[in-house]
Amino acid sequence: MAHFNGKWELYSSEQFEEYMAAIGVSPENIKKATVALSASSKLVQQISVSGEDWTIKVVTNSGEKAINFKLGEEFSTSTLDGRPVKATLNLEGDKLVEIHKGDGFETKSIRTVSGGEMTMVLSGNGVTCTRKYKKVD
Repeated sequence: MAHFNGKWELYSSEQFEEYMAAIGVSPENIKKATVALSASSKLVQQISVSGEDWTIKVVTNSGEKAINFKLGEEFSTSTLDGRPVKATLNLEGDKLVEIHKGDGFETKSIRTVSGGEMTMVLSGNGVTCTRKYKKVD
């Protein structure tokens, strides 16, 4: 668990636009996300664990969004484009697995850490996106 703690800055992203289209993000919001959530945007995920309480905060040039959760407990949240979802996060070995279920779609995100790098593989509706982060704190 502790290896996820810290600030992680995005430096590489593959298939992100295709992934967003596959999970139903509107073309207008894909265009916005491409700018706000790209590797050049200085996007940072801040992950902290304190006992059973987890927080993941996504910080971008256009704002920030945080989720607070306990592993294995479903909670209501929204996608970055505002669609409501039910989310559950669990540890599976050394992987942090996040499932989102929304109206007409389901996504799975798997975070793994190796040294100073975190890889996040997002999949939904048959499309996979890989985003890589370097630890900055």
